[in-house]
Amino acid sequence: MVSNGVLEFVREDDYIEYFLFPRLVAEDITEELNEVLLHVKGITEKFCENYIWHRDSFAVRARPGNAHLLSEGQDTKSMTCENKEELPAHLYGITHYGDNIEDEWFIVALLYELTRQIPGLIVRCVDGDGEFLLIEVANHLPTWATPENCHQCVFITNGALHLIENSTDTLPVLDGIQLIRDTPAAYRVSNDIENCISLRAGGYPARIKEHLHRATAYVPVGVAALLKHKPALIASAIREFCSRDSVDMKVCRAMRFFPPENRVNTRITFTKCLYAMLAHSNYIPDRRTGWNLPHQGSKSFPEQCLGMKIACGFEILASQAKPNTDWDTNRQWLKYVDSLRSKGYFQDLIEGSKGYTHLMDAAKDYYRINLSEIRENSLIGQQLIDDLKSIDCNIEEFRKLEASLPPSDDDSWLAVSPEDLDKMLSERYGEQSVNGDCEMTEKLTEFLAQKSFVDGVEATAPPVRPQRGVKKPKGKVHFAAEETDSPAGNNVDFDPDAFQTHVKNLLDLVIPEDKWDSNSDMSDYGDDTDIAKNIDEMHLIKTNTNLGMYMNQMDKELSKTTIGESFEKKPTEDAFDDIEDFTPVDIDLNTLKNMMESYQAQLGGPGPASNLFGAMGVRLRPPEEHKSED
Repeated sequence: MVSNGVLEFVREDDYIEYFLFPRLVAEDITEELNEVLLHVKGITEKFCENYIWHRDSFAVRARPGNAHLLSEGQDTKSMTCENKEELPAHLYGITHYGDNIEDEWFIVALLYELTRQIPGLIVRCVDGDGEFLLIEVANHLPTWATPENCHQCVFITNGALHLIENSTDTLPVLDGIQLIRDTPAAYRVSNDIENCISLRAGGYPARIKEHLHRATAYVPVGVAALLKHKPALIASAIREFCSRDSVDMKVCRAMRFFPPENRVNTRITFTKCLYAMLAHSNYIPDRRTGWNLPHQGSKSFPEQCLGMKIACGFEILASQAKPNTDWDTNRQWLKYVDSLRSKGYFQDLIEGSKGYTHLMDAAKDYYRINLSEIRENSLIGQQLIDDLKSIDCNIEEFRKLEASLPPSDDDSWLAVSPEDLDKMLSERYGEQSVNGDCEMTEKLTEFLAQKSFVDGVEATAPPVRPQRGVKKPKGKVHFAAEETDSPAGNNVDFDPDAFQTHVKNLLDLVIPEDKWDSNSDMSDYGDDTDIAKNIDEMHLIKTNTNLGMYMNQMDKELSKTTIGESFEKKPTEDAFDDIEDFTPVDIDLNTLKNMMESYQAQLGGPGPASNLFGAMGVRLRPPEEHKSED
């Protein structure tokens, strides 16, 4: 995006921000903060060993107390979720995880570990959705927790999550930190919430190997040498190949940096996310470039096809290389520095002094990560070319190692069967409960009886204390509206006893008597003259006549027809022994039967029946699965 001749950076939403607030007691806060930074880097390096980041790695930098001015110096369109209020001295970092959400939860696990090993460290982390930790544990939150009163109220310390109960006003971060330091036990979350977080972020770093996949690929010797030197480069290469455009396709036809003439077999480590992206990205290379892929049925085709895609990814990276930033001639950087000066970021320090240099380095660091028009891939491409010139690409050495390469890992995990999906859903949401017909209809009745508005189901209103000196009326309930300009008002009189009587009359179903004997199924209808006569008689009945007369007449006419055969009947009970050929209808079973027939007609897809079952918390298997079991 271009504005006033300057490139603006628009933040993507696949990121996680983290703020580390250590307990600082020394007079020289900057020096103590740098010591904490070194401690954090040491723990991080050990914790993240052998981890392959999908895009950005975990990285923090020291920020002084006026660090909020760094974000105020940029355009508001490029701001992140980062708090714009003045914060105490802290460590700050931001990581873009791209398509692999597992990177975000790995960072959460790392933040937990940092708070365990560094006493007094309090951490806050957010992503593009805000307080994503609360979103993950939404089913276990206390009733008072809402998105409005939980903003900036979630902290991690001593290896545990803490949640501060707050009003609708946003809690200042500094106040939240102080509350956690004073009484941490008062704000610690329940075990259910911790267990829910542990399902996503627990078990690291030992769990890293579960997300890795190793395979043999036939790649140019330059690619093999680069991956041996820096295995993490595989992520950038695959991302570039999978997001290629028409310009990148022209680059792949040239293959100037990694020609396919000299290729070797090498073992490459991927994350499962990266391997799946590469395996499902189809590409047919130009044979004129030198790619001589075998037939798809050949044993060596998977290795050669995989290597061809990886080589094209490295070629795209190398083609995007640009030199490092020239700070003295970069117009965007100079404008950013002027904005910092106008806001007092440099605190009137003399240019070239130790304090000024420290603030300038912090500003360059922030600019390089957040605002620089020279994007990440350009820097990686330049570094890749520099490394390619310095490392040894001995093709004979790689060919000696080819004979001892282990076989590739099994990639059958790429195919997820319906049974595997059901297992994942069961592990995630629990086993499906077995519901009887009575329980099902009870849930349906309870669901239909609820009132739902914009904010959800209407809660029962609390009892209202009657006014002093006002007598409570007997027999009738009066609902008085608020005072209006109308002299008559809007008072409503409601007689609950009369209302209950009318409703009972409407729903009163009379059991047929045994005097309805008949010799044939059709004898109760009579001829057309009798039916017309009955209709005329019903029109003459007064409006205040009991509705039971109508119900008796209808039951008498329908008792011997075939319509009753379409309903499921309950087993005969002693109470109906005196009534010939009468079996009461099983209301629960008929309701469930009709809903199941509707669900089967939908073939398990979305529709009224599946929506109704979902609202009642019932999850059914597709009809095809039941047929296969039968």
